Amino acid sequence: MNESYIRIQQIKLENFKNVKNGTIDLPSYKNNNIFSKDSDLIGLYGQNGSGKTALIEALWILKNTLLGESLPDNCKNYIYQGKQIASIEIIFSAQLHGEKYQLFYNMQMKKNKDNEVYINKEDLSYKKLEDEEWSYKRGIISYNFEDENTIFSPLKNYKLLVQNNKEAKVDLKVTKELARKEHTSFIFSNRLEKILKSSSEFKEYENIISEIKYYSKMNFFVIRNSRSGMINANLIIPLCFQISNSDEISGGDLAIALSEPTTIPKNLLNTVGNVINNLNIVLKELIPDLTIVIKEYGEELDKNGNNVIKIELLAKREDINIPLRYESDGIKKIISILSALIAMFNKPTICLAVDELDAGIFEYLLGEILEIIQERGKGQLIFTSHNLRPLEKLDKNSLIFTTTNPSNRYIRFTNVKTTNNLRSFYYRCIKLGGQNEEIYDKTNEFKIASAFRSAGRDSKND
Repeated sequence: MNESYIRIQQIKLENFKNVKNGTIDLPSYKNNNIFSKDSDLIGLYGQNGSGKTALIEALWILKNTLLGESLPDNCKNYIYQGKQIASIEIIFSAQLHGEKYQLFYNMQMKKNKDNEVYINKEDLSYKKLEDEEWSYKRGIISYNFEDENTIFSPLKNYKLLVQNNKEAKVDLKVTKELARKEHTSFIFSNRLEKILKSSSEFKEYENIISEIKYYSKMNFFVIRNSRSGMINANLIIPLCFQISNSDEISGGDLAIALSEPTTIPKNLLNTVGNVINNLNIVLKELIPDLTIVIKEYGEELDKNGNNVIKIELLAKREDINIPLRYESDGIKKIISILSALIAMFNKPTICLAVDELDAGIFEYLLGEILEIIQERGKGQLIFTSHNLRPLEKLDKNSLIFTTTNPSNRYIRFTNVKTTNNLRSFYYRCIKLGGQNEEIYDKTNEFKIASAFRSAGRDSKND
């Protein structure tokens, strides 16, 4: 049986947040090894406000778009100031049902005069490996909401879909209107999925679209920095996970309250237990003698008459149990992402994107974890960080640096020798330059000191 899997190869942003243009190639893509099943890491570095979080936010929007979900209400804030349109473009490699593909997806978000943002254009196309050579790029669906005369193109694919289904024409028009109204993707909407399944002639294309949706649901994890805020405030700990056995694979987010015992559906208790048992195997090696236990407070009925159970997560060291909320923010951050990190380490098809991976994590431990993933892991990890320890551990092709030029926001360093300590090299580039783009908006220590003094005098006057 041929294993099916998808991996991200390239990410391109245009007019997204503070990125006018920025392209990031994964190491496998840069090395022309797109069907690799080994680890693929990108660490993104740069000063504050230079486009690191923009990458993670773009991946979060991409994930939700591929799942057919609505754009977030605040999406107008993701479009570069003064612009009306932003786009996210992705290249995937895919091995599906024994066939090898490159998949190209581009989505364009448009802001109208009322600051309403919707997906204005989408394009999904592919190349297929045939007789050891890549075919020319072929269109699957190209969607333009503002084209009132065409539901989608290429026309031959539209005819292929509707030729034996009279109702499909009407259904496609409705799907297009609702995609605009509900701010969702047309290509990955649930309504289009049903239409595609009704056409045997569209089978290959329907397989590609459904596999991308499955990848986004089960194998693509995006950890935004807002999650850290919920953890640090001791509100909830979202457990990002994927676990599998011989029968099934399950994944997603489990939100467990930290401030007090939380109530969950009784049928979810087994899943929570499996996630905790899975991450405990690694956790006790990362933080000696620490494991997580579930304290059960008993069953009850909720207001709808469903069986629920009240639980609390405890941190256990030897014979001492304390509520997890009293552990450090760094430990809670590790616990929150550890199950997904384990899945990414073991499975080539998992992609985990994490904003501020280093937040609260001891720098030596961070370096050791990343080195192990690079040398022995299987999946893809994309992370931002302020801690420079990984620069001493990761291959130079795994490190991307932001620039001060919004039109060329992401670069790899050039002229790096194998003997260079990249951490020291980075400091030199900040102070002396030497790259094609400036990587740091220089500050003046005398002006900073003067500003502190001025602020201090003003506060005394108050």
